[in-house]
Amino acid sequence: MEEIIMTHTQLTQLVQALLDAPTSNETVKEFAQSWINAEGKPEQEELTKQLVSVAEQNIAFIDETIGFAGSEVAAQILGKEGAANLLQHAKEIKAEGAEFCDCPGCVACKHVIDLKVEIE
Repeated sequence: MEEIIMTHTQLTQLVQALLDAPTSNETVKEFAQSWINAEGKPEQEELTKQLVSVAEQNIAFIDETIGFAGSEVAAQILGKEGAANLLQHAKEIKAEGAEFCDCPGCVACKHVIDLKVEIE
C-alpha cells in the first residue's frame, strides 16, 4: 500500500480553512493562528502533531448541534428564527445520516480528521 504524504501547502490550506471559518470556535481559531504564525519555525512541527486532536475535540456532533439549536442560548445568539432554522436544518441532516454539524468550522475540522493519517 502506497503511503500518501500531504504537502505543506495542503496542510496550510487545511489550517487556513479552520481559521477562516466564521463558525470555528476561539480555541480552533487561536490554534490555527499559532500554527500559521509558527511558519518556518520548529514549533510548527509540534503544533502539527496536535492538529488532529484539536479538530477532534472541537467538532460538534449533530446531537450537540441539535441540543444547542434548541436552547435559550442559541435563541439569544442567533435570534429565535435563526435558532429555529438551525434546529430544523440539524434535524434534517441527522435524518439523512449526518454524524457532525455541517457548519464551515465543523466541515474544516472534519477535513482534518479525515486526513489524519496523512497529517500524523
